[in-house]
Amino acid sequence: MNVQRIESGTPEGEALGFVESLYSGWLELRENHRLYLHFIISRNKNGGNTQALIRQWLVQGYDVRVVMPRPIMQHILDKLHFVPAVESLPEWYDEIVECWRRPKAWLLPALPDEEAGAGNRIKAPGNADGRRG
Repeated sequence: MNVQRIESGTPEGEALGFVESLYSGWLELRENHRLYLHFIISRNKNGGNTQALIRQWLVQGYDVRVVMPRPIMQHILDKLHFVPAVESLPEWYDEIVECWRRPKAWLLPALPDEEAGAGNRIKAPGNADGRRG
C-alpha cells in the first residue's frame, strides 16, 4: 500500500492547499485518492479556512477522512455531512480509531445549493430524524 505522510509547508502540502501560513499539522495521502487528515491547527481561528480546505479536497475528488477529530472539527465535519466511523490505521495507531468520513453515496462533490448552505441536509439512512446512532 502506498502511504505518504505530508506536513503543512512542504511542497506536497502546498500542492494540496495545506500551506504553512494558514495551517500546522500533517495528513496522509493513500492510493485511490484517499486523504487522511490526522492533525490540523488553523493559524487564523474562525476564519473558515479549515472548512474551505476540506471542501476544496472534496471538489478535487479526494475521499477525505479525519482521524479522531476534536469537537470543533466535528462541528465543521457535521456541516459537511461527514459521519463517524472506525478504521484500523496500523502504520500510526495501535488501536482502532474514530475516523470521520462522508458516506459512500456522498463522495461526489456537494451540490451548489449545499455549498451555499441552503440546509438541504440528506438524512442518514436508517434514522428517520437524521441523528447518528
